[in-house]
Amino acid sequence: MAARLLDVAFAGLLFLLSIYLWIEADGFPTSRRFAQADADFWPKAVFGTMALITAIMVVRGLMGLRGPKDADTQAFVMTSENWVSVARVGAMAGLILAFYFALQIVGFPIATITFLFLASFVIPYPNHAIRVAFALGFTVALVLFFTKALQLPLPRGTGVFYEFNVLFY
Repeated sequence: MAARLLDVAFAGLLFLLSIYLWIEADGFPTSRRFAQADADFWPKAVFGTMALITAIMVVRGLMGLRGPKDADTQAFVMTSENWVSVARVGAMAGLILAFYFALQIVGFPIATITFLFLASFVIPYPNHAIRVAFALGFTVALVLFFTKALQLPLPRGTGVFYEFNVLFY
């Protein structure tokens, strides 16, 4: 029961935080250059989605408080499947941190392709050709979207990586 209450309280805290951050994003200055997708558009979209998801989590959590109590004892039993899931979450967290630090060193295209390719191994999928094609295709789409459609600069890296990225954008 205490674990369920803790889950509901945490989801409620995230809900309140997302509302607060949405209000903060609403105060961002406007820009003539990006009239359609102004500086507050993406933060407000992310925090609005976060508020919706966490509100659903709170409602489901409150509804689950009335459920059977036997499920609480089984929630903390670690099976081999749970350990695999924990390892996958840890691997993804490590990849995200590596992506964050590599972004300034190797630049956006190389870091993104590498991240997407390695992340595809964390999620079990048998077709290796699709892994490579998705990593390349999605990175190209992101680079074109940010550089051409939004005309935003992306990190190009340093040294040799900078020269390599200048070839593409």
